[in-house]
Amino acid sequence: MGVVVGVLVFIFGISFYQVKLGEMKTRDAQRKSDVEMVARGLRKYFADYGIYPAEATGSGRIVACGYMGRDTCEWGGGQVVDVDGVTYINKLPDDPLSGKGYKYIYRPAADRQSFRIYVGLENRADKDFKTDLNVWCGEVRCRWYVE
Repeated sequence: MGVVVGVLVFIFGISFYQVKLGEMKTRDAQRKSDVEMVARGLRKYFADYGIYPAEATGSGRIVACGYMGRDTCEWGGGQVVDVDGVTYINKLPDDPLSGKGYKYIYRPAADRQSFRIYVGLENRADKDFKTDLNVWCGEVRCRWYVE
């Protein structure tokens, strides 16, 4: 009887771990997909203007929302637009764990000829997981970016 209970506990433990790992992988895939979509929109903006939108100083947020694209965009809302009202991104996504301190971080180069959007991955076994980044994605260290 004790052996059966032990085996069942072991199986339950492995199953629980696999479910949690699957959830992490799903959130990480969503993060990558989200920022790739944002990057595509920003590249279209660049094609029209020859520069990427500015960052609201040190906030990791894009300045290209609201009236004539002059307002700071909030992750999880807002449209990225230009001075003519052309929409480049319908709604900025938000990190799947934004309620737990995870954030996407936008950083354009000083000359605004390139950019990176950083995310905090959960799955350390992800082939793209970077350990050498010194950027914080909210309350967690950023572990991947798109440029």
